[in-house]
Amino acid sequence: MVKRERRELHRQECRCHTIPRGPVAQTLLSVLHRQECRCPRADPRGYSLLEVVVAIAVFGAFLIIITIVTAEMRGNEKRYPINFMAHPEVSSVMARMRKDIFDTTYYPAEFQTYKQTPQTLILYTLKQTGAGTTVVWDFSTSGEVHRKEFNGQQLAIEWVAHGLPSFAISSYSLSTGQDAVRVSAIDDQKRLAIDEIFVPRPHA
Repeated sequence: MVKRERRELHRQECRCHTIPRGPVAQTLLSVLHRQECRCPRADPRGYSLLEVVVAIAVFGAFLIIITIVTAEMRGNEKRYPINFMAHPEVSSVMARMRKDIFDTTYYPAEFQTYKQTPQTLILYTLKQTGAGTTVVWDFSTSGEVHRKEFNGQQLAIEWVAHGLPSFAISSYSLSTGQDAVRVSAIDDQKRLAIDEIFVPRPHA
């Protein structure tokens, strides 16, 4: 009785072999059921040595990549203690500033009431349309960053970010003689949170 129930169970579970009724078919079916319905495995001989080696190599490559990425992330965490995912405002400031500096043609010494200082960055940048505009980055307010874009002498756009570390701006000259901008920031625990150099692209 138990064998009959087991045979019926194997007949219901194994759907990969469709064998018609008959003595030969019944013999083949009993052999298949005796092997516990191993139909998904096409090759009964198993895997070759080459297949095993390739699988181990691919798995090892993934482990190496994960190890390298993890080490770089931990290194960045030690170097830059700010969690950019937890502070998206910092990422927004850095992305906008990178784009402005990348499109900069020159750095005016002053504009209206603003002057180039470690807390103020004045840029003359080009838009996608080719028109020029003056951008002022103001870091003088603690915990805030103000970006002001002027068309001529008129303020066109002002963007403000809150909850930020203390930023500082300084000039940086490359070995090629090109002037770059060094952006650094100190967090509440007086640790260096950001230290990056942005280089403007060449202009014809």
